[in-house]
Amino acid sequence: MSIDQQSSVEDQNLEREMVNVRRANFKSFWDKYSDKPDTNSMMLNHSAEELEASDRADILASLPQLHNKDVVDIGAGIGRFTTVLAETARWVLSTDFIDSFIKKNQQRNAHLGNINYRVGDAVGLQMDSNSVDLVFTNWLMMYLSDEETVEFIFNCMRWLRESGIVHLRESCSEPSTGRSKAKSMHDTANANPTHYRFSSLYINLLRAIRYRDVDNKLWRFNVQWSCSVPTYIKRSNNWRQVHWLAEKVQAEDGAKETSFNELVELLKTTWQQGQEAWDAKLDDEKYVWSEKIFSSAIASLPSNSTFFLYTPRTISPFCHINAHSLAETFNANVWNTEIVPEYYRTSLTKSNNLKDQRVRFGWNETLASSVKYWQQKEALFDVFIATEFLSTSDDNTIRQVPQITSSGAKFFTLEPVDEVNEDAMKERLQKLGFTLESFTDVTDQAVAAQEQYFKDHEHLSNEKVIRKNWVLLELSATN
Repeated sequence: MSIDQQSSVEDQNLEREMVNVRRANFKSFWDKYSDKPDTNSMMLNHSAEELEASDRADILASLPQLHNKDVVDIGAGIGRFTTVLAETARWVLSTDFIDSFIKKNQQRNAHLGNINYRVGDAVGLQMDSNSVDLVFTNWLMMYLSDEETVEFIFNCMRWLRESGIVHLRESCSEPSTGRSKAKSMHDTANANPTHYRFSSLYINLLRAIRYRDVDNKLWRFNVQWSCSVPTYIKRSNNWRQVHWLAEKVQAEDGAKETSFNELVELLKTTWQQGQEAWDAKLDDEKYVWSEKIFSSAIASLPSNSTFFLYTPRTISPFCHINAHSLAETFNANVWNTEIVPEYYRTSLTKSNNLKDQRVRFGWNETLASSVKYWQQKEALFDVFIATEFLSTSDDNTIRQVPQITSSGAKFFTLEPVDEVNEDAMKERLQKLGFTLESFTDVTDQAVAAQEQYFKDHEHLSNEKVIRKNWVLLELSATN
């Protein structure tokens, strides 16, 4: 054996030893609660009973229909989700690696005959390929190392049938109790061995994986959405309890299989460092430069409305909308769709700092995906405000947006354009089902606002002002 080969073997043995230590620490932590298998222990929160029913309802409401579906509930604990899953699904496998938790689970679900139980580690769980329609987890990957997290996502892909769904929910950046020590059941003597990863890392991992099965078919996840769990916003002012829904679909033409090592490096280093860099730029943002452009146009909007904001930030990460300012000015309930995972994470940070429960942020890969999400909820918004709405959306998506707005809804968008041409814009909008109510060339104001913004944020002095033509549009839907 060469020196290089011997070194490689030693590295692999060391990594296995480290994994075993981590798993032992993890089991030791949860063993503290094995003699009291209750809701407080499951949620690591002394106030869990106040949260449990509402939190469970939030999560279950986000799942697809499970009639005639097979489900695995991983990290099921005492079965707080297993019960409801089994009441609608054809079959459920409920797993946890603490024996007393599974025994409690069996006791509370003894009346249901379609549940199998298994004691074992989530990472080592053995199931047949293409055997389930839903992989359900609630607080799991934050207890796994980066390597184990990647391995688990590969396993999810393998276990799921085509069009199968994975639901993930994690504490991101901080515990479910936020920074409150009074509510938390974490202790410093035997610390919770938890990775409070950035929410963007999970989105990026789900989007990046390309898995080749035994039949040589290549698969990916279509990440349908990411959003905060409402109960934790209402009860704990915590926007960082985040969950995701992703569907197993065939990979796009030309896609290449991703390796385990590649994804581990991305998760452990590349995406982490990328998020930290954006945090340094955006976390201390004092205001948003577009406020100066929108303010007069929207001044007459009624109070107590519901606002839908769309901020793709394609032209610049600093071109977005101040959701919190709108909520304060109009006493409005505001939903802001972000499409870049890293900017979504910074928006959650701002929400946690400002604690305005009227403001919510969601991530979708496209505006069309966000519209579909709200159509499923049968929601209607009174006001639609966007940046780059027309320049980043296809015609079909633009036509769909009025389907999530109320009759008489107001539409505003700030657009970078190559040419300031009102007639051409009016003609295009008419074809898309909109009437152009006002068209304002705001190029000078937009450039000046950006220049002042970068002066007021000294750490961004090297960022570039977008010196394009800018127009502000007010629209109404014709249908």
